[in-house]
Amino acid sequence: MIRAWIRAHFYDRAMRTAEDRCLAGWRRELVGDLSGHVLEIGSGTGLNLSHYPSTVTRLVLSEPDPFMRRQLETKVADRAGNSVQVVDCVAEKLEFPDASFDTVVSTLVLCSVRDPQQVLAEIRRVLRPGGVLAYFEHVAADNPSTLRWQQLVEPAWKFLAGNCHLTRHTHESIQAAGLDPVRTEHVAMIPAPQLVRRVVKGLARRVPEDAGRAPRRAGF
Repeated sequence: MIRAWIRAHFYDRAMRTAEDRCLAGWRRELVGDLSGHVLEIGSGTGLNLSHYPSTVTRLVLSEPDPFMRRQLETKVADRAGNSVQVVDCVAEKLEFPDASFDTVVSTLVLCSVRDPQQVLAEIRRVLRPGGVLAYFEHVAADNPSTLRWQQLVEPAWKFLAGNCHLTRHTHESIQAAGLDPVRTEHVAMIPAPQLVRRVVKGLARRVPEDAGRAPRRAGF
């Protein structure tokens, strides 16, 4: 509980340099053109909130951590305009009907959920056919030496960083969940430590159940 309070209290300050260098721009790019009904999982302290446009007619921000959620609710209270709802909901069990949202947003979340495949199955369930997962997530390094360090450090890192995993292959997990890549890019999160620097970002679409999934090459 104390670790959770510390993480929430210092999160924005800890992320400030990375936000200034790259993350704020990625957030604008990811959500700035969205419209309709949008669900964001693991909303944290609300760093995406200011980037959502007025074309988002319903915005649901899901955050199970009470300390993060308290800061999120403060930011929502200060925001005028869009209809915004904050909910206490774990990503493994999204409490919404099937096909409820046009877009689900996930930014630096899938590294720390307990069961990423269950989360992705839930995301697919609540997306409307043709709906999109918009995401950026840090992933396992492609350099073997860095990957070995990630594997070595990961147990302690998870303990200190709220179950954050260093070695997940999130792009492959998204594809395995039946979400079809529309745009994929691997980028470096500067000035983050090398262990969390490699990021995959993009869009993946839920295709209808009876639609054939044509082979698609991801762009880098």
